This record gives sequence, structure tokens and C-alpha cells, in this order.
Amino acid sequence: MKGTESKSLPVVMYHYVNELAGSITLSPACFEEHCRVLAEQGWRGVGLDEAEDFLIQGKALPKRSILLTFDDGYLDNYMSALPALHRHGHKGVVFAVAKRLEPGDVPRRALDRVLSGKEAVPPEISVPVRTTSEGFHLREDVFLNYAESRIMDAHGTLALASHGMGHYGVFTGPDYKGFCRPRTQYRTFYRTEAEPLWGMPEFSVKPGLLHRAFIPNPDLVEAIRALVPQDFTGAAIFFAEEEKVRALEALVAGFAGRLGRYESDEERKVRMWREIAGGKELLESVLGHAVRSLCWPWGAYGDEALALAREAGFALFFTTREGVNPPGQPLTVRRFKGKSKSGAWLLSRARVYASPLIGGLYARMRI
Repeated sequence: MKGTESKSLPVVMYHYVNELAGSITLSPACFEEHCRVLAEQGWRGVGLDEAEDFLIQGKALPKRSILLTFDDGYLDNYMSALPALHRHGHKGVVFAVAKRLEPGDVPRRALDRVLSGKEAVPPEISVPVRTTSEGFHLREDVFLNYAESRIMDAHGTLALASHGMGHYGVFTGPDYKGFCRPRTQYRTFYRTEAEPLWGMPEFSVKPGLLHRAFIPNPDLVEAIRALVPQDFTGAAIFFAEEEKVRALEALVAGFAGRLGRYESDEERKVRMWREIAGGKELLESVLGHAVRSLCWPWGAYGDEALALAREAGFALFFTTREGVNPPGQPLTVRRFKGKSKSGAWLLSRARVYASPLIGGLYARMRI
């Protein structure tokens, strides 16, 4: 009956479900509470196939439907989020960065033990940070492997869709502040497609599917590689010596006016196609079936990227913008951030974004 149908599908954006505190991390206990409260109040996390039918074709969904999404493809989604969803009768989707999925034909943790809650989460997954001998803290996330991706997707509780090939950014111009050097690093996705290089000028990095790339001069790259050790410890020692840092500064200053160039229109198109279509192709080869949903890396894209994604065969597009999602509107699916707050908080946001009128007004107020 018409009165029992959803008029807008709330979509929640999660990332990590582990014990390392952070702005985009929920503890397993907090996520369990989210799942429990939703279920107790009659809400159901729908599957990706149901969400696609609703958002692409306008097929009806029951009231109190919600879509739970997880960005990037971390193993903690399998170890911690999957069993909580399963216990409370929810489904969801993981948007995997295809190139970050780890090769492997055998799951590192058996699905039945994960679902039963009998499989302990190891430290490297629950707190994925390593401290170097120099005292720096480095984030070292563990991602799903091919086998885990396949069995999780086939099980149906957590489907997989695309988050691009590498979630790469691009350098956006010749201006820079300092140099790439060993330091504490808590971010995972901050790199460009180029190989990371200690001693490289720290050019601004922005979303790769929105901006034109600035390509460093190959002669500069080779000169830096010859001067600065490229192992972590060696680079840390290099930057601890003022004389060597001054030599690097002089080297880069010698390239003033010729630090690099901007990519051509054709190079830009090829690069974007590699990120969009290449990620789709790799993920489909892992899963063995077509993938038609794309979550934009960095949540950012332009008209050219959208046209290429549609050409590649994507039909549903997820953003990081907040708002409502009426049926049959697939080009800009809006999501709200799942926060480390109570289940009651999540329920309140779900109710807001289930209403086209209230959710639309609320999203505009937050801009």
C-alpha cells in the first residue's frame, strides 16, 4: 500500500569499525548498538540490490528502510561489521578501492566463525597503527582479500561495489610547502598515482576525478631520487641533518619555473578512465559479476568523470553530500556520516532523511 512505502532512502556512510579512535571510526560496540536500535525500532538495513532497484528504477521499498554503506574495503568490515549486521537482520554494502584489495584465494578468517562471533579480532586489525623505531606512528590498514570479498559478497549481508581503482588524488600546481619526509601519518588515502618519493616538494593534493593533474618534471624526480634515500629510516636520517636539507632546497630551487607541467586533455581522460573503468573491471574480475554502483573517491567528481563513469557502465552514484534520496534518482545519492554516537542519534538522523521535506530542509541548513 502507498502509505507503507519509503519516500526517501536514508543512506549512512561508515568507514572503520575498530578500536582506534578517530573521526571516521566506530568501535564494534558502538556499531552493534546502531544495528540493535535500528532493528528494535523496526528499521531494516536493505541490500544493495534493493537499493539499486529503488534508486535507479523507482521500485518500492518499505518504510523504515535504510542503507548502511562502508567506504574503502577494510578487513574490519568483515570481522566486526558483518557479524553485527547479521545478528540484527540488516544488510549493507562495502565500496572497495579495487587496487587495495589484497590477492589471496583463501579467507584469512572463516566466514562461519566470523558470523558466530567466535573469531577474535587480531591487534593489527583492531588498532591498525605501527610505531617506527624513530617514534613515528604510521597507519597500516588491513584490507579485504579477494577470497573474503567473494564470500562476503556471495553471502549477501555485505555486498561489494566500486570506490575506484586507487582512490588517488592529483598534484594541482607548482606551489609547495616543504618536502615529503618521514613523519607520523594517520591518513590512508592521501597519495597520487605516482610512486611516493621522499624529498618531493609537497605540492597540494586534491581529488583526482575533479582536478587537472600537475605532473612533476621527470628530471626533478630523478635528481631527488639520487639525493634522498628512499627507505624510511634513511630518509629520516637525511632530514635530521640540516646540511642535507639545504642541499635538497638548493636542488629544487634550481628547477624554478620548470617544476613540472599540467596534463593534457587526453592524458586527463586516460587517467580518469583508468581510475573509473579500471577499478570496475578489477572488482568485477574478483567478484565474478557485474558492478553497477560507484561511490566517488574523495566524494568529488566533475561532469567529465560522470560522463566517463556512465560510459563505463555505472548506473548509480554515491556522494558524501547530505540529503534525501527519493526513488528513481540515481545520479547523486546523498549520505550522512555515521558518527560514534548513540543508536538513538542514528535513529533520529534516519527519521530526518526518510522525509523528503524535513530531510531536504535539514540538509540545506547544514550547508
